[in-house]
Amino acid sequence: MKVTVKSLAQAAGVSRGTVDRVLHNRGSVKPEVALRIKTLAKEFGYVPNRAGRALAAAKTPFKIGVLLPSIGNLFFDDVTVGINKAAADYADLGLEVVLKEVQGYDVAVHDAAIDSLLEKNCQALCLSTVDAPPIREKINALSAKGMPIVLLNTDVSDTQRLCYVGSDYKCAGATCGGMLALCAIQAPLKILIVTGSKLMLGHNLRIAGLTEELTRQGRAFEVTAVVESNDSDIRAQEVTLQALKRYPDINCVYVTGAGVQGVGAALIALDRPEIFAISFDEVYTTKELVQEGIIKFTVCQQPERQGYHAVKRAYQSLSGQLPSTVDDFITDTIIKIKANL
Repeated sequence: MKVTVKSLAQAAGVSRGTVDRVLHNRGSVKPEVALRIKTLAKEFGYVPNRAGRALAAAKTPFKIGVLLPSIGNLFFDDVTVGINKAAADYADLGLEVVLKEVQGYDVAVHDAAIDSLLEKNCQALCLSTVDAPPIREKINALSAKGMPIVLLNTDVSDTQRLCYVGSDYKCAGATCGGMLALCAIQAPLKILIVTGSKLMLGHNLRIAGLTEELTRQGRAFEVTAVVESNDSDIRAQEVTLQALKRYPDINCVYVTGAGVQGVGAALIALDRPEIFAISFDEVYTTKELVQEGIIKFTVCQQPERQGYHAVKRAYQSLSGQLPSTVDDFITDTIIKIKANL
């Protein structure tokens, strides 16, 4: 016999409305009642009527806008794969995804990009954007109006977003610090940090995680210089060359964003194989540098999962399946070396 909301309600001794609220995570239901309903649904093998949901969605289609600083940044290729998979999975439920791509981290460019998504009548937003006051204010204003905002790949401080979907940047930075502390590198460490942008909260957290972990482990170190690449390989090569020539005693390079290929080119050009270089993510150019031993290890963050689950959560919020705020979705922190690439 087919299990329905009505039969579940009868078995649980509650109304159909209560069952609907529990199955779609909306509204307030006593924990013990919710547990009883979910247990019965699992035991009876309840399957939601997707065809019925699709028919209802056709009457009220949803449009989600996505902002990525992906132009010139290979990392976001896998994020886009996840976004497209989610869009395809939910297309029969009336979902349309509008992708807006920009280059770099200019606040005005990001601000205008969000406006362009709003002009296209997007009802929810997934944003990978800068941690700057104008953006923060816009996110909070939209959230106050009831628009679901999912922050994708990097968070923005002091915002009333629905949730954050991405890696634990502080943990990733601490992982790099812990790995450095384990390695036999001449002391003290003289570190050049090549960051993507000081406007990106995730990049800043990676720096904090590294330095705090090195301090906790009692390793002697100093941050000799911090330079910004704007996630451009050309810019990364230029600023790395300049820093290494100015500070020849640097023995570690820490790349917190994209631009890894540019950093690698600088190390090759100066013939500095003794420098311990570490990075994030596993785009093909980074993998080649790890294989050649120029980058010693890279820490990865499951970008495809980030893209997929950001869109999924935005859709679930629009369709009434989520409360106004939900737990963040944190992807795994994965260390890759030559042996496991």
